[in-house]
Formats: sequence, structure tokens, C-alpha cells
Amino acid sequence: MITKKVWIWIAGCAVLGAICGGIPDAAAQQLTPVNRSHSFGPDQCGPGDPSYIKTANETGGVPLFLQRSEAGKAMQLMLESTRQNVSTVLWASSKLAGNTQSLDIPVDSVTERITFTFSVDNKGTKLILRQANGQEIGVGSPGVTDTELNCGRVITIVKPQAGTWHAEVKGSGTFWLEAKAQSEIYFIKAEFVELGGRLGHQGLFRIHGQPIAGQPATLQVSISATKARSTEVALVSSGGELLQKLHLKTTDNDREFLELMGAVALPSVPFRIAVIGRDAKGMPYQRYNSPFFHAESVQVIPRFSFDELAAGEKKTGEFEVRNFGPARTFKVTLTDAHKFVTSVEPQELSIPGGNVGLFKAQLDVPAGTQAGVGDDVIAVVASTSGTATSNSAIVHLSVARKADPGGQR
Repeated sequence: MITKKVWIWIAGCAVLGAICGGIPDAAAQQLTPVNRSHSFGPDQCGPGDPSYIKTANETGGVPLFLQRSEAGKAMQLMLESTRQNVSTVLWASSKLAGNTQSLDIPVDSVTERITFTFSVDNKGTKLILRQANGQEIGVGSPGVTDTELNCGRVITIVKPQAGTWHAEVKGSGTFWLEAKAQSEIYFIKAEFVELGGRLGHQGLFRIHGQPIAGQPATLQVSISATKARSTEVALVSSGGELLQKLHLKTTDNDREFLELMGAVALPSVPFRIAVIGRDAKGMPYQRYNSPFFHAESVQVIPRFSFDELAAGEKKTGEFEVRNFGPARTFKVTLTDAHKFVTSVEPQELSIPGGNVGLFKAQLDVPAGTQAGVGDDVIAVVASTSGTATSNSAIVHLSVARKADPGGQR
């Protein structure tokens, strides 16, 4: 059973709410509860803090530009996002210049309810949503909760009509449109994996950060597909367009936890993982995995010889940085919630093309820290010269009971 996370950030005189499903730990830990967005008036949609908008985009969320009086209206979206077995059917964002963009949304026969979240940074941009029979959805439509916002709209439909729905967005500026369905067809996971572990105990593990451009990439996908007749994995763009279909092999035939895996040729643009096919009644469906992936030319690999520290203990961990592109300089940033990291050396690396650099993190666990406390050390490496690229890695550490003089814990 899958439940989505919901995050909202509140500004001083207005609200910029980023409703993000399934935010990765690295992104969540770096966020603060205060949004530094500027205030905006009743006829404006923003500006919002660019870092929060970027986080929403990267994690499959939608930035909402709300007036203070509209904060309560976000409860509809919070409620729908936290229902069980909710998956994204469509996520699209684009910038308009007075034109109209049309989007098709397949709604399958096993969808119990579907919520469309529409947000704009220009108040004049509007959404027209039509169900499969062509009828426009609006206030008063049967089984519909339609919440109009100053800079957007939230529409929930119970027992939606199966078939291809149509959305038309007309206006100017940037828009976001997301559709989330509660259904028995839903994503369990989608991640790039590699062989790892100790000799004799090897297996497939999720890679650190983003996949590497021009390097072999192995994708592992798992979905709940008891109500699906067919499944096909594809890559889609930020605008919701199909980039390529993949040819993955089934590695687990259990329809409740259907698993597929195979090699992927990475596109040059950011992408999401999607599953498309027909449901048990032959109606088309699609599901998007929330996070964006993007091929990078730098890689961060932790080289820690430990995963525990005792209270009052100091240790040093090392990270390897591989530069697969031309010679560049990289900035190193480390964060951790409990602030066990006391120093990073060096904080900048100049690495020739095809070479490797190293940096070290000094960790110091304060005396009296409770045993069992967990801490994620997040390392981010970003280029400051040459072609822009960045990547990250997470090391999970825990506080152990301090060994007694006899060597027993």
C-alpha cells in the first residue's frame, strides 16, 4: 500500500505551497520549513523562491501560489495526495506565449478517483478540462469537487469516466498540470541500480545520485499490476511527451509486485519513468514515477569504512569524485540534519577530464547523543566551470552504543 508525502511551505504575506509526492530523503533534508518567497498581491502569482520551484519540479510536485485566504483550500489537495495507492497519471509543465497547449490524459476503468492540480505564474492562464465524452468539467458536474484558486485550480472527480480525457491550457507564462489517480494500478518503485555488496553477498543496489551520461545504465521498475492486462515502460519529458519506449525483461511475474529490469540508453534531456498499457477491461492507462532523472557527467561515490559512530567519537569519511567530462572545477557541499559533519576538505576540486578527485568529511558525534539516532550525510558536487553538471550521494550513519573497556557493547 502506497501513501504519498505532502509538503507545504508558508511565506509571510502569501503562500507558496509545493505539494510534492515522494520527495527523496536528500531533497527533503535540505529543505527548511520557511519559504523565502517575496510577498505578492491579489492579482499576482508569485514570484516564488526559485529553489522551491526547482524542488517541486524535480520531485514531481506542483508549486501553488496561494493568497493567505486560500491556505485552507489546499486541504483538498493534501487529502487527495495522502490517500493510499495514489500514482501520477500526468505531470507536465511548459511556458506559453499566448498560445494553447493540448494534453491527453488516459483515465482507466479501475481508477476510483482522480485529482487534477493546475497552477500558473500568470493569473490570466486558464485550464479547460474535458472528460472522454467531450463534456467540460466544471462546478456542478456530478461527482466533482472543483476548487478555483487565484492562480490555479484543483479538481477531484470520483468514479471518473474511463477513456481519454483532454486538457487545454491557454494563456502566457509557466503552467503546471498534474493528475493523480487512486487506483489498483500504481508505481511501487523505479530506480537505476548497479551490482554491489561484499564478495559472495553481491546484489543489485540503487545507485547514488543521478545516472552517468554515456555510461551503461540499468533500470529496475516495480508496479502493482493486478488490474493491468499489459505493461510497457517508457521515458517521458517534462512536458509529458513520450521520449522513448524501453525493452525491459520481466524479473518477477507476481502481478501484485510486477518487476521489470533492463539496460537503458539515457536521453540528453531530463526525464521521468512511465508505465503505459491496457487495464483489465482493455482501457488505456499510464503512470509516472514522480522524480526527475537527468544524465550527468560527474559521479560521487562514498568510500566510508564504517556506518556507525559512538557518542563522543570522531571519524573521517572519504568521497570519490569521478569526472567523466572535460576538465572542470567542482564545489563540494555537505549537509546533515544532526550536524555531525564538522569540516570538509577540500571544498573545491579541480579534476582533469576522465580523472578522479577525493574529499574528506570529518564527523564528530557529541557526547551524550542517544544510541540509535540516524543521520544522513548528503554530499553534493557541482561544477563551477566548464559544462554545467552536478551529482550527489547519501551516506546513512547511526549512533552506536559506546564500547566498554572490555570490548563489549
